[in-house]
Amino acid sequence: MHKYFALFFATLLLAALFVPAISLAGGGDSKDELKERFAQRYPELLKLKAAGTIGETFQGFVEVVKAGDAAAKEILAAENADRATLYRIIAKEQETTPEKVAARNAQRNFANAPAGEWLKHPDGQWRKKA
Repeated sequence: MHKYFALFFATLLLAALFVPAISLAGGGDSKDELKERFAQRYPELLKLKAAGTIGETFQGFVEVVKAGDAAAKEILAAENADRATLYRIIAKEQETTPEKVAARNAQRNFANAPAGEWLKHPDGQWRKKA
């Protein structure tokens, strides 16, 4: 198993442990449904990251680094929507804000990102991880 996948997925699973196994407010998504969608998209996200098309942001989401195809935009939209749902649920469970949950996830994603991956820093600049 790819090391980055293991770390990324472990982070998401750890976060999901704080999510009750009931339907989620707002989206009607269960943590199992979110987990499945994250897993389904993950191989394509890896390809897009390796190509330098997308990268992680300091806000806990993924964005386009360089122009990609329409399918890449659809994948990003779905990934970010699911992340936002998970962040809201975890925030409610931990009595904090979704922004704080997202920032913690972003810190883990930055730390676990492999060399060569693009990361968007608070100053708005994209930098390749050395």
